[in-house]
Amino acid sequence: MILRFEVPNTDPSLRGGSLKKWHKAEGDEIGFGDEVCTIAYDDFAALRRTARATLLAGRRRKNLKSKLESREGKVLLNVTLTAAESGTVGKILTEPGDRFAVGDTLAVITTEPTDEVVPDTDFTESPPMRVVANTSTDPEHV
Repeated sequence: MILRFEVPNTDPSLRGGSLKKWHKAEGDEIGFGDEVCTIAYDDFAALRRTARATLLAGRRRKNLKSKLESREGKVLLNVTLTAAESGTVGKILTEPGDRFAVGDTLAVITTEPTDEVVPDTDFTESPPMRVVANTSTDPEHV
């Protein structure tokens, strides 16, 4: 079976970031708990309310709207993605330094030796691989 190794939705406020480092290369075997790559989230959305809006919320709740604020450029969270299934790295689709959004496919994983990854294939129909996200706010954890 061919699986998508995608960016997991670790938090609803995290929207994207960049790939920092691959710990595995194409053709490498992976198993449960193996570190596959490290990513850094730096694009997030935060709901923000002013103090005045909070005071007026009781009286004018219908007229108030939350504002979505986007902040880019600062690394918010480093995450090491580990495999929760066994397989082989069939094809790496994202290189270190490339930007991603939550849900983007970083690599293609094959679970059977007979599976063949055909170049220029759309892998969106493939099921996602189970991934464990180990978070760290330490910028040196790469």
